[in-house]
Amino acid sequence: MKSMLVLFASIMFLTACELQQDPLTGASDQVRQGVPPATGKPVAAKPLPKEALQIDTPLLVNGRVGQPVEFKITGRVMTGDDQPFTITIDNLADFPGATYDAATGDFKWTPTKAAVGSFPSMELSLRITLATEITPKSPTISIERKTISLVIVNSYSKPIINTVTGPSTLIGGQRHTFDFTMEDIDALSVQDVSVMARDCAGSYNDSIGHLVEVKDIKATTTPNKYEGKAILDLQNSALSSTLVSGSYCFTLAAVSKHGVVSDLYKRDFYIDALLKKSRLSMELAPVLVKGEKMRIAFSIFDPTGNAEVSLKSMDDLAAQLPGSSLACKSDWGSRFQLNCQGLIDTTGASVVEKVYTFNIVTETTASRSTQKVMTDHVLRVNVKAAP
Repeated sequence: MKSMLVLFASIMFLTACELQQDPLTGASDQVRQGVPPATGKPVAAKPLPKEALQIDTPLLVNGRVGQPVEFKITGRVMTGDDQPFTITIDNLADFPGATYDAATGDFKWTPTKAAVGSFPSMELSLRITLATEITPKSPTISIERKTISLVIVNSYSKPIINTVTGPSTLIGGQRHTFDFTMEDIDALSVQDVSVMARDCAGSYNDSIGHLVEVKDIKATTTPNKYEGKAILDLQNSALSSTLVSGSYCFTLAAVSKHGVVSDLYKRDFYIDALLKKSRLSMELAPVLVKGEKMRIAFSIFDPTGNAEVSLKSMDDLAAQLPGSSLACKSDWGSRFQLNCQGLIDTTGASVVEKVYTFNIVTETTASRSTQKVMTDHVLRVNVKAAP
């Protein structure tokens, strides 16, 4: 009898425990209701666009065996905040004795005969990498690479333009400065140094070499080496008002006092034409008679066809003409145009005979520079009284 009582008590105890336990205790409502958790993977942050990563260095450096080759390698990350980054030379070991100071950007190397051998000259490639560092704002590493051509001559036979450095993207209507370094063994002083600017040969948009002025030539601390400036003036030229965005270049050549001319150093760059205000294809809607409705369509566009036009603000047509509406959206095929369409409704009791005006504000942004232009447009709707 005692055995039966013990067995019965045990069964009742276990049953009570099972009735009190809930395996979903503490679970979310989503789990308790049988909804499976989301299975989508987290989306990785995209790297920065290539346009935001800039490696500032000449693409061509001319040098000579036994003479120091010196130039700067620096970079920028144009994101509007202090994005940390590092610059490294991937093949520094290919240039025995070369040094690169990441803090100052100074690259220094004195080529030896071994770099050129028995050839009159040798072209070597210096490979540069800029890589951003991971931060809370930028959790993805972004990388940009650039290759510099080092042309080393075995012996001196004529002046040498070593480097021409300056901006890679220029804005029309401004003055831009390029710095150059050169070598002229025949020059006894800076008065013997001469550098001239020329147009490039080839199919570029326009010739602009005549707008380049060479000035401020002076000796450096290294014997027979000089530096100066090439000023490209796009301010006061008639060309600046008609200049279109595109690729341009000029060349520099050094001339010794004996009339010996160096090889031409070609400097390529992109000119972002001076932004213009956007235009409205229809400033005055067709005349409406009070009580009529009409659909309208027009465009707001950048006259150069290069910049991006965006809508910043627009008056509410319905506030003056009840039942009216207007919407402007980017053209599906190009960013330099907004397509606008809407309905003009003059059937409202409050509509009177007059010219209604509506303000539209747009912003034009250059594609390859920091230029921005705001434009105020006025759309006029002329409402006449019914005859």
